[in-house]
Amino acid sequence: MVIPESGPPEQYPRIVPAPSQGARRGRFLWYLPWLVPLGWMAGFGWFLTDDAFVTFRYARNLLEGHGLVYNPGEYVEGYSTFLWVLELAALWGAFGLRPEHTAPWLSVICTVGTLAAMLWWVARLPGLSQRGLVGWMALGLVCSSATFAVWTPGWGLETRQFTFFIVLAVAGLTVYPERRRALLGVSLSLAAASLTRPEGPLFAACCFAWYAVQRRIATGRWRLDGRTAIALVGPCVILVTAHFLFRYAYYGEMLPNTYYAKYVRPYYENGFPYLGAAVVETGLYLLLPLAMLALGKGWRMRRDLTHALPLLCMIPHMMGIARMGGDIFENRPLDVYWPLLAVSAAAGIVHLSKWAFSAVGRRWSFRSVAFGWGGEGGGAYALLIFLLVLFYCSSIQAALLFETSKDHPGIHRPGKGHWVRLPQIQEDIRWLRAAPGMPALIDLHDGWRRYGRAAFYRYHAKKQLSKYRPYQNMRRGVFPPDAVAVVGAAGIPPYFLPDLRIIDVLGLTDATIARNPVRLPNRLRNLAHDRRPPHGYLAARGVNFAIHPAATSEGEALTRALYAVQVGSDLWLPFDAPSRDWVAARFKQFSYNREAPRRFEEMLKTARLLVRGPLDVYLDGRRLLYVKDGADRCAAVEDVIFLHVIPRETADLPPRHRQDGYENLDFNPPIVPSLTLPRDCGGMQGLPKYPIAALRTGQYSGKTGEQIWLEEIRFAEDDWDGG
Repeated sequence: MVIPESGPPEQYPRIVPAPSQGARRGRFLWYLPWLVPLGWMAGFGWFLTDDAFVTFRYARNLLEGHGLVYNPGEYVEGYSTFLWVLELAALWGAFGLRPEHTAPWLSVICTVGTLAAMLWWVARLPGLSQRGLVGWMALGLVCSSATFAVWTPGWGLETRQFTFFIVLAVAGLTVYPERRRALLGVSLSLAAASLTRPEGPLFAACCFAWYAVQRRIATGRWRLDGRTAIALVGPCVILVTAHFLFRYAYYGEMLPNTYYAKYVRPYYENGFPYLGAAVVETGLYLLLPLAMLALGKGWRMRRDLTHALPLLCMIPHMMGIARMGGDIFENRPLDVYWPLLAVSAAAGIVHLSKWAFSAVGRRWSFRSVAFGWGGEGGGAYALLIFLLVLFYCSSIQAALLFETSKDHPGIHRPGKGHWVRLPQIQEDIRWLRAAPGMPALIDLHDGWRRYGRAAFYRYHAKKQLSKYRPYQNMRRGVFPPDAVAVVGAAGIPPYFLPDLRIIDVLGLTDATIARNPVRLPNRLRNLAHDRRPPHGYLAARGVNFAIHPAATSEGEALTRALYAVQVGSDLWLPFDAPSRDWVAARFKQFSYNREAPRRFEEMLKTARLLVRGPLDVYLDGRRLLYVKDGADRCAAVEDVIFLHVIPRETADLPPRHRQDGYENLDFNPPIVPSLTLPRDCGGMQGLPKYPIAALRTGQYSGKTGEQIWLEEIRFAEDDWDGG
C-alpha cells in the first residue's frame, strides 16, 4: 500500500492484522464471565410452574396409550406446545426420564444453543465491524438480563426452545441467504418453532417477507429462483400445514383450545400497559433505537436490511400481544426479543461510538487488535456507552428479582398488596433511584406492570408440589370410574392423580368452558382466567369428588376432608363427596369424620349472620361463609358469587382497584361439600386485613351475566369486628 508523504494519518486506510488462533482463544475467555450472572440469576427461575404440568399430563396419557388427551376419551387440545409434548413423552418412554426432571434441562440446553447461535451470527454476519466487541457486548446484554435469566430453566415450559429455533433461523437466513442447504435448515428451524409455539407461523411469515424484499434489493427484481424459494418456504409450509390438518382431524378444531380459553375479546387496556412496563423494565427504549441505528448505517453503506429482520418480527408480534392483553408470566412472550435485538443493539453502540470518536476526538480511544476491539477507533466510547446501556437495561430487572425474592411468598409484603412495586421497597433501592432519570422510569414501570414475578410463581409451585407430589407413590386404580373432580389449577394436582377424571374450571382443557361467553367488562376481567362453566354444566358432567393434599396418617387426612382412604405406605387420600352412600358403594375401606358436621354447626352458632337468603352469609373473623342446605335451593350454586369490599380508606385498596372504589373478590363456590362447609352448597372467601366500611355480595348468572340476588352490608366504625 502506498501512503502519501503528507496529510493527517487518520485519513489513510490502516492494515489491521487478523487475530491469531491464540487471540481467538483469548477472546473466547473474555466471553465466559458473562455466564456467571446468567447462572446466578437463573437459579431464581429454577422451578416448575403449574402450567407446565398440564403438558406433562398429556405426555403421560400419550405414553399410556390414551392419546394426546387430558382425560381419556376427551379429545381437547389443552396445550399449545405440540413438539414440546412429543419431546417430553419420547424421553420419558425411551429413557424413563420424567418430564418434571427433563424439562428444565432441555430449556438450559436451548439456552446454550441460543447463546452459541448469537455468537456464530456475529462471527459470520457480513459487513459487521469490530466483531469481537459486538459479540462481547451482545452476550453481556443478554446474560445480564434478569428476564432472560429466569427463563433459562424455562419453569418447565417451552419458552426457551421457541427462542432458540427463531434465533437459529434468523441467523442462518441473514448469513447464508443464497445457500439452498442453509435455507433448508432455516425452513426446518421455523417449522420447529411453529410446532413449539402458536406464534411460530407469524415469525416464519416475517422471515419469508424479509427475504423477498432483501433479494429484490440485491438483484433488482422480485422474481426468485424456484428451487431456492422451495428450499426456504417448502419444508416449513408442509410441516405446519400437516400439523393443522392433524389438529383438525384429531381434535376437530383448527386452533388449540387454549386460544379459546384465554382470548375473550381484544384487551388493549391490559396489553398496552403490559408492553409499556416491559419496555421500561428491560430497556427496550434503548435497545430499539440502537438497533435502528445499526439498520440505518447498514442501509446507507451497503443497502443491507439485515438488522431490519428482528424489528420486522417484533412489530406484528407486539401488536398481537397487545390485542391478547399481555401475559400473566414475567415477559414470557417477549423472551425471543433479547437475543435478536442484542446483536443489532451492540452493532448500534459501535456505530454510535464511532460518531462520538469522530466528533470529540480520539484522545480517549484505545486499541486491542487481539480481541478485535479497536481497529477503527472509538473503543473507549463504545465501552462507556455499553456500560450505560447495560445499567439502564438491567438494573430495574435486577432490583425486582433480588428484592422481591426476599419476602414470603416471594413478592408479597404485609400491608403492601399482592405484588410488591418498586416504590414499596425504596429503602432497599436508594442506589437505583439516585441514577439520573430512574425515578421517572420506576414510576412509569409501576403504573403499567400487569404481571407477577418469578418468585411469586416459584413460591406457589413449591407449595402445590409439597401438597400433591406425594401422590406419585400412590397405587393405581384407586379412583372409581365415575369419580369426577373440579380444579382451578389444572397442572400439579391432576398430573400426580392420573386416574382421576378432572374438569378444569378455567377451560384450558375443556372445550365447553373455553367457549362460554364472558360478559364482564374489560376493566373487571382477569387475564387468562375469565372463563367459567356454563350454568348447570358441572352438575351435568357429574362432578362428585373433591381432592385434598396428601396426608401421612388417617388422623391427618380426616382433619382435611370428610373421607379418607389409604393409598400407599404412610400415604392417605383425603377427599370429599356429596353422598356417603356413593362413597360406601365404591370404596371397600374408608374413614369418615363424624365430628366435622357437629363442629361446623358450632362454628355457625358463634359466627355473625349477615344475610338470610338464597345463600346464608356468615361473618367468622375475616372469613365470609356462604352456606345452604337442600338441592332445590342450590340450583344457582354454579353461578358466580360476587363480593365487593369497600374500605374505609381508598388508599388501602390495591392500585388496580382504586379507580373503582372497591376490591373485587368474586369467586365460584364449590359444588362438592368440604370439611369446612359440610352443607349441600356454599363457599368461603377470606376478607382483606384493612378496615371495611361495607360489603356488596350476591350472585350473577355465569351464563347470562344477569343478577340473581344482591345484598349490601354496612359497618359502623365501631361495628367492624373483622380483625
